[in-house]
Amino acid sequence: MTADKQGSVYAIIAFTMWGFFPFYFKSLEHISPLVILACRIIFSVILLFLLVTLLRQGGSVLRALSDKRHLFLLSLTAILIAVNWGVYVWAINNNYVFESSLAYYINPLINVFLGYVFLAERLRITQWFAVGLAFIGVSIETVALGQIPWIALVLSGAFGLYGLLHKKIQVDSIAGLSIETVLLMPIALLYLVFLWQVEPTASSTPSLWSLQDWLLLAAAGPVTVAPLLFFTMAAKRISLASLGFVQYITPTILFLLAALVYQQEYSPLKLLTFVFIWLGLIIMAIESLLYHRRTRA
Repeated sequence: MTADKQGSVYAIIAFTMWGFFPFYFKSLEHISPLVILACRIIFSVILLFLLVTLLRQGGSVLRALSDKRHLFLLSLTAILIAVNWGVYVWAINNNYVFESSLAYYINPLINVFLGYVFLAERLRITQWFAVGLAFIGVSIETVALGQIPWIALVLSGAFGLYGLLHKKIQVDSIAGLSIETVLLMPIALLYLVFLWQVEPTASSTPSLWSLQDWLLLAAAGPVTVAPLLFFTMAAKRISLASLGFVQYITPTILFLLAALVYQQEYSPLKLLTFVFIWLGLIIMAIESLLYHRRTRA
């Protein structure tokens, strides 16, 4: 199998896994999203420590920790990824699956806009048009809900800023995520200890979890890290343009789960929001493909 084909397979696996995350988090909906987030951080640290050891990336971790600028930026990305993880779990377990899908459709357009604002990347006319369609879509959603679609904007904004800061850090993804989760772990541990002391009878208290709960929460480590590993392997083998096309698997699965499995209601205006987002993405994807072909010629 060629590197391109391997990369495509790895990318499909990664984005498909992310797409089916709701099944995992729904199995834990009786537990507080903050508790799930804390356990996700703790068990990810354990697994990432093993991976860093096996992959011999300790040097990358130490170099990042010794650089004050990198450490500061990783502290910011740690906050952003915690916000993204926490809001996502809360949204899924409160039946906002459509809103989560919308977030990851918007994300590529958010990335383009952030590149223009913070990296001085020039937008081509077609890209401006695509971003404009997305803005119209979000505006329609705002009218339909009577409020700004904050779930979609927080999820896409936090993940977009996370990616933007990582462009400046240039640390291997495993090493970077290891540091981020280690920085978050003391807060996660303190929260669980506090909860255990203050609310000993709450369903989210570790002493009252069943064996199944413990196993599912322990699985948060592999659930978090596995798709990231496949994504990293894919990114090394295929172009960003190809990766950009495959990434729409995740929000498409979320959209279908919301409509067909969780039967989340949606109005014609909500569907119109997605239509504008989809149009923007199709236009941007086609324009990006044609642009890369012209520059290679």
